[in-house]
Amino acid sequence: MLAACIALWLGLLLTLPPRPSPWLVVASGLPVLALASWQAARRRTRPWRGFLDDTADLHGLALVLLYALGVLLRDTHGITTDGVTYFAQLRSLVFDRDLDVAREFTVLGQPPRPNHVVPIGPTLLWAPLYLLVTLGDGLGRLVGLWRAPADAATLGLTTPYMRAALLSSFAIGGAGLAALLVLLRAQFAKGVAWTAVTLLFGATPLFWYMVYEPAMTHAASFGFAALFAVASVTWLTPPRGQTPYESRKGSDPRTATTRPTVRQSLVLGTLLGGAFAVRSQEVLFALLPALLVFGVAAPWPDRVARALRLAGWAFLGALPWLVLQAVHSYVLFSRYDYNLLGQGGYFNPLQSRWIDTLFSSWHGLFSWTPVVYVAALGTIAYVRREWRWGVSALVILFLTAWVNGATQDWAAGWSFGGRRFSSVLVLLAPGLALAIEAVLRRPLLALAPVVAGALWWNHLLMVQYTSGMLPKDEPVAFSRLVRQQGDVATRGPYAYPFAFPANAWFAWRHDLPIDKYDVLAPVTIGPSFETRFDRSVEKYLLDGWEAPTGDDWGSAWWIRDTPATLAVPLALPAGRVSITIRTRTRLDEPMVQAALALELNGTQVGQFAAGVPEPSSATLTVSAEVAARVLRTGFNRLAIRSLGVSRVDPADTRPPGPLARRRDAAWPVAVYELSISHLP
Repeated sequence: MLAACIALWLGLLLTLPPRPSPWLVVASGLPVLALASWQAARRRTRPWRGFLDDTADLHGLALVLLYALGVLLRDTHGITTDGVTYFAQLRSLVFDRDLDVAREFTVLGQPPRPNHVVPIGPTLLWAPLYLLVTLGDGLGRLVGLWRAPADAATLGLTTPYMRAALLSSFAIGGAGLAALLVLLRAQFAKGVAWTAVTLLFGATPLFWYMVYEPAMTHAASFGFAALFAVASVTWLTPPRGQTPYESRKGSDPRTATTRPTVRQSLVLGTLLGGAFAVRSQEVLFALLPALLVFGVAAPWPDRVARALRLAGWAFLGALPWLVLQAVHSYVLFSRYDYNLLGQGGYFNPLQSRWIDTLFSSWHGLFSWTPVVYVAALGTIAYVRREWRWGVSALVILFLTAWVNGATQDWAAGWSFGGRRFSSVLVLLAPGLALAIEAVLRRPLLALAPVVAGALWWNHLLMVQYTSGMLPKDEPVAFSRLVRQQGDVATRGPYAYPFAFPANAWFAWRHDLPIDKYDVLAPVTIGPSFETRFDRSVEKYLLDGWEAPTGDDWGSAWWIRDTPATLAVPLALPAGRVSITIRTRTRLDEPMVQAALALELNGTQVGQFAAGVPEPSSATLTVSAEVAARVLRTGFNRLAIRSLGVSRVDPADTRPPGPLARRRDAAWPVAVYELSISHLP
């Protein structure tokens, strides 16, 4: 009966019209959930009410996932981004018996891509439900319930087929969340476990990639990784107070060497193989069972024998995935010219921006997702409770960051947050639960941020009041007041707490304000630097600048104070350095020309005059000796210092304007372009 209800509900989800109400999905799913719960209570010979009380956290997670499924069907309109390739290959294999996806991309309205080298995992995961939809669609057309599409190329690309793929990824991700909750509730209170799992789902990029972009690999890889991790710790960790090797003191030695069983080893290999086929970096999760096996108190020969036995059977379990992935990769690599490894390739394991993948404002895991920052800190503390899991989590987190940072697109393109770390959330879950438990046990930890927040809010209001940002004798819109509170709180230099310690280390290493880490950390340090002074140069500007401007000669920024400084990314030069700068003096009557000096890290390297009345370019050459002494690899401070002004026409005896009479301000100069390069 339950299976029939699930099948009917699944058919409803596949055939619902576009953009259905999420509450329709919830309403249709509640009877299925209730029936499943009732049958589970009967199997355990428990009264249903008592079963509901004991499993309130599991039922709560089910309701959260049910609503998320409704949002998925309401707001996800099709297959997008990388998922288009997986889906197109699945359709091509089923209907055309090949991997030529040019026609599928045309029908789906996707731009052509230079290659389609992707993992096979999503295609295999989606295949069962996709084939069921294909079978149902074919039977419906055969008996005349509906007609075949006029364009045969659209067959297999319509909404039910797409939903088969999306629901498959969502289902495996949901199964991973459920397994993770079961694991946590064995160590923590049910409320703590539910809160931790719900936060990892709803307050991290996982929600986006399970609900809004489930066609990408991250929902599926999370699900496989969660099932694998939970199965590993369940089957490979002996009960508390004993080890699998205690049999040496009298119990049956055969039972001491059978953990895990052959079936369990095969399942572990199958789950890890699936995770690898979906996202190859998930192979790092193999470190978890390895540490669980070698971390027990037993003679080393027994540990090695157990590890080899587990690895052998697990490899057989993963073998089907590996063979299919190898065949798939062979076909694609023979068809497309794709440079995968090494210098200039997509992945260079010898160089990595791993710190930026964690802390950068460009999709950094911790900076975008403070919940994960807290979970990582909690994982460090969790090492004391369960060191094998905790150490595995921290090592895999670091290795994942290294792998992600070693790719060409280490920031993951248009990623929502640190999407490539979705699977690592599994290993950080106990750390988050431990942090939540600590807060509940010590109410002062929960109250302290509230008290501090109230005090800080009042302090910001006083700053607004005393600085004239708030009117003292008239009403003010609360929207304005709140916006200005944020403006005051984030005045530079602003230290974003969830980018620490990376932002502090960056500021100390490059002698820059700490908030410059947010925009300058992703900048590549090269042998040359060239920029136009439009909005894009703002991230390099430090002190002494007024505002951007534009005129017939292009975009520029005005110098306000002296010196006006900016941070310039440069590698240590091997010879002379050429600096070219294009500037213009602001016009006034009588016309004057500004004299300027260039300084590198506090050392003057030349002088020049700004153009008048039109911009002019000045080129300064820094000797190899001076460059080697003054410059450093990283960010260098380039300063433009005002040396005063002189009249363009000495015969013009008119009195100078008010600005020229001021000795405490630099004459306004517009800077249009700057380029720095090495000379042989």
